[in-house]
Amino acid sequence: MAGALMMVEESRGVLRGIGSYDTRLTLQEQARAALLTDADRLDYVAAHLLVRICAARLARVPPGSLVIEQRCPGCGATDHGKPYVRDHPGLSVSLSHTRGTVAAAAGRSAVGVDVETTAGFVFDPRLAERVLGPAGAAAVRTAADPALALLRRWVRKEALVKAGHGSLFGPTTAESGTAGSGTDDARWQVRGWTARDSGAVAAAVSQEPLTLLRSGGRPYGPPTPDDRPGRP
Repeated sequence: MAGALMMVEESRGVLRGIGSYDTRLTLQEQARAALLTDADRLDYVAAHLLVRICAARLARVPPGSLVIEQRCPGCGATDHGKPYVRDHPGLSVSLSHTRGTVAAAAGRSAVGVDVETTAGFVFDPRLAERVLGPAGAAAVRTAADPALALLRRWVRKEALVKAGHGSLFGPTTAESGTAGSGTDDARWQVRGWTARDSGAVAAAVSQEPLTLLRSGGRPYGPPTPDDRPGRP
């Protein structure tokens, strides 16, 4: 399958039918999961399994054959930092989780993914201007749902940061999905996903064409104008 892949799933859906995850996660992942509360543990485990599923579809190997590790580029520690696939240097992966929903992305070049819940999120004009700059903040302020518009831009910027591009605070063009040609941001493909029923917003970025996969591996069609293809 060409290009990069993005998957978004309900946490319980990922874990359904898997049984024990002890043999599927590394000892370090198991230790991290054991420190979390029940709900947070479910989301953490589901995200770490989904990124294996996503990467395996791209690499055409069984998910159980992939080992996901982390390394911090700043301090070199292996208990946090950017995830990578051991023994597959040609694969780039990213994962994220929020309350009840997880997301993963995999590609042959840098990828980033982020997912956030809409529950309790309200529009904050000061936050919007800090993250998006004056023009971006004005655009989301006049949207039909300013909080949702801000959160959708937020996850795109988070995904860009995870892919190694820019920082969360300060305007860019790529996080809006409208980068102009000739700019560094224009190299990035952006794919978004919003589920109003489950209250989750996600985005993935890559320098390759991005395919959003449904549960079971079937792809959605081309992105809609508002980048909202529906439920996973």
